[in-house]
Amino acid sequence: MAEEEGHGKKYIFKIVLLGDPGVGKSSLITRFVHNRFQASYLMTIGVDILSKQLFVGKDEVLFLISDIGGQERFASVREKFYRGARGCFLVFDLTRNNTLNSVKAWKKGLESVEEDVIYFLIGNKADLKEQAAVSQESIDAIIEELNLPKESFFITSAKTGEKVEEAFVTFSKELMRAVEKKRVEVGLE
Repeated sequence: MAEEEGHGKKYIFKIVLLGDPGVGKSSLITRFVHNRFQASYLMTIGVDILSKQLFVGKDEVLFLISDIGGQERFASVREKFYRGARGCFLVFDLTRNNTLNSVKAWKKGLESVEEDVIYFLIGNKADLKEQAAVSQESIDAIIEELNLPKESFFITSAKTGEKVEEAFVTFSKELMRAVEKKRVEVGLE
């Protein structure tokens, strides 16, 4: 729901980050919400839900972010947390080519539960340039196959913070545009 408050509107969006284990979903969320990076890998058990408020011009956006464990054993839990999602970051690891191909299955899984979701494709771990294994041609092919606008693709580094904030701000603007076009509904306060 977009509510007029003073000069701006207030938006509440439930979003999910999906991708294979170890691609950096939790690290991206931690970087965005707390502006820090944890070097040791801690597998997400089930689902973690965090929130983050940001301002886009005079408008306020509150993200309710579901970090859903990528391991197969959490598959039965996922669909419950997909419900109500208005946006999704499909995250892959720039150092592991197989994680790029997996985003197709992640998108299909969410589409089986929710329609009219706004998707962004995130290539994470830009700080590991010397280990990069995913070609731009492969990325372009996935963008085309998933029918995503090129502007919805970001290369990020949760470790350094590179493009993380920019990806979320751009994402919020796209979600806000979708609300104005009546393509997406937003949550209640």
